[in-house]
Amino acid sequence: MASKRESRMAQIVELTRDKVVTAQSIATQQGVSCRSVYRDIASLKALGMPIEGSRGLGYMLRSNRLKGGGEVNG
Repeated sequence: MASKRESRMAQIVELTRDKVVTAQSIATQQGVSCRSVYRDIASLKALGMPIEGSRGLGYMLRSNRLKGGGEVNG
């Protein structure tokens, strides 16, 4: 069973797929603080997810592939 954080991180991937979404928007939808969203996005980036953006501007998952060439949902 996935932890709350793992579920939230999976939702962040879906929310940011090919569109810009702010951390505030994600936080409101997930019922957490912006700080939690920032930490989750940093963790996803460290895992190789191609999430681009910054605080205040928003975040976007640029493609459906990991940096190493593997598919996210493959």
